[in-house]
Amino acid sequence: MAVAKTILKNTNQESVVKIAGTAASSTIDLSVDLLASQQALDGATQRVNIAGVQWVGLPEATITIARNSVNILTLPGGGADYIEFAAGSGFVDNIENASDIVVTIAGAEAQCYLVLRKVSGYATKVETAVYGAYDDETRVGASTSLSGSPDKV
Repeated sequence: MAVAKTILKNTNQESVVKIAGTAASSTIDLSVDLLASQQALDGATQRVNIAGVQWVGLPEATITIARNSVNILTLPGGGADYIEFAAGSGFVDNIENASDIVVTIAGAEAQCYLVLRKVSGYATKVETAVYGAYDDETRVGASTSLSGSPDKV
């Protein structure tokens, strides 16, 4: 059976991704899968921390989460459990946080929910309604006069 990746939540600051299946891997691409509709890449490297993980699986299941070939978490099947790094432990997992996340499910059916916090590399498309003399008039949302030409302040 294949492994399915589903983006359950995707906001400017946080994403929740579900990986479910058996005997396969799925990659969470930081620059594609986690880019919210109201965001753009800002040119910097995307950095995303793992803030929490919930999982459930059959006894023979093993879930491995890796970044840049570095094992970050190995989660056992045989029930359900969770780790809340930020709230419960006071820290997040930021190891290799500029690398895509590879989730591998082996042995038996399992599901994994990753709570991801965007740290850098994403910019909001929402702009303020007030423009000043130093705004870039060539970008979306720059102030223009009724004649269609940019206003000069």
